[in-house]
Amino acid sequence: MKTLAQHRKRLSHRMPTTATLALVGLALGLATTSCTEVHIASPEQADKLANLRGDLEEENALVQYQSKKKEQAKRAGQDADALYDDAEPLRKTPEFQAILKDAKTKVAAVKKVDYIKRPAQTIEACIKVAETAKRAEAVDECIERTPAPEDYDPVKTSAVVAASLALAVGALAALRSARRRIDPVVQAGQKLNLTVEQGQTHTVLTGTYQGTKIKVESSPPEAGQGDRFLRVVVESNVDPAVVVRFGPLAPPSGLDLPDLHSPEVHDQRVPEGYKLRLSDGAKAEELLSGDVGFQLRNYDPVDVRVHDAICAVTCWQVPPSGDRVKEFIDIAVTVAKLYPAK
Repeated sequence: MKTLAQHRKRLSHRMPTTATLALVGLALGLATTSCTEVHIASPEQADKLANLRGDLEEENALVQYQSKKKEQAKRAGQDADALYDDAEPLRKTPEFQAILKDAKTKVAAVKKVDYIKRPAQTIEACIKVAETAKRAEAVDECIERTPAPEDYDPVKTSAVVAASLALAVGALAALRSARRRIDPVVQAGQKLNLTVEQGQTHTVLTGTYQGTKIKVESSPPEAGQGDRFLRVVVESNVDPAVVVRFGPLAPPSGLDLPDLHSPEVHDQRVPEGYKLRLSDGAKAEELLSGDVGFQLRNYDPVDVRVHDAICAVTCWQVPPSGDRVKEFIDIAVTVAKLYPAK
């Protein structure tokens, strides 16, 4: 099971060293730039990168267009997957090309407003990324690594850096302790006697619960609303022959979810905006009309994927308390028990 694509595997026992080095590096960097003139990107540089970024919008636009065509086919009573699972023919249609042209123009215009405020050195570096990586996300990540500079007084900046460094180092231990106290996933792990690993980018629980081996992964407590997620993976006692995919047609971005190509099941009980795929002989009654399905709806959007002898249940929120996280873990384990190993 893949984790967040942008996540790096840093666990709690590395936090003090990593954070301290990061603070020292930040302080030295700011102190250095306090005495150095920052050159802002020229209109030509910003325009070049904005156009490159606009060109990279094609894949995002194609995914949205494909989803739209599938919805239209379903409403017309057609086999949406048979018609539009292959997106390549859609790419060549005049309708999509018109949509793409408009999307490129709009994205380029919006991005140029941002790029013109960035350091020239950053824009040049990100131009190389755009030309080589060929991914919109890579360009956006490159830009965000270097915020736009603000006007500052060099002497005041140096003083602030020194004071901030002293305060940050002194508060580091308290921060680590506080993060564990406020993280509801950590609280749930302690209640369930699971091994807790709290890193800077995610929290992981591992161990045995209700006779099954589980792994729980979540975003850190300080993650923003659009970056939160909670995933429970049951790694034992699951039928290896069963494949189930039950969840939103277009899950929120950020998480890599495996493609499962079992036949799609059309049932009026499937919630609007959701898709159900089942391997031959697999059932989903409890997901559609039973108590399990009712409980899952409380975490909408929620995604269930059973494959390769594991059951993964994911939602794009983190419940506010350890008890609520435990409830979600209980639901995931219950879902896994619907497909027991034979």
